Amino acid sequence: MKRQIVVCDNDIEILNAFSMILEDDQTVVTTVVNASALAEVLDRIKADILFMDIHMPNQDGDQILRELRASDKHHMLPVVMISGNADGRRISLECGADGFLAKPFDITDVENYIRRFVYER
Repeated sequence: MKRQIVVCDNDIEILNAFSMILEDDQTVVTTVVNASALAEVLDRIKADILFMDIHMPNQDGDQILRELRASDKHHMLPVVMISGNADGRRISLECGADGFLAKPFDITDVENYIRRFVYER
């Protein structure tokens, strides 16, 4: 069974980087550029992990994460927040994220989160 990684960010370059680096014959990377479409995507597929930007148009990632944590279906989904802002780590902790990546991030950190939350569970 292929691993399902979902990435939600309004930066197309970030989405493309995740896809190019992580997608292979064992892993499907689903990218979501519009935060309002994330719930539909998560209802359609069985995500193993979600990487999500904190500051996005329409709805911020911390609001989305609070909704996910309150839902019956997605409350256990591992979520790693991403931000280039100085307050990113604090916001991630406050909203219940499982991890945090500061932009620009090292792909090794991404791989470590995937190993921890997807392969070692």
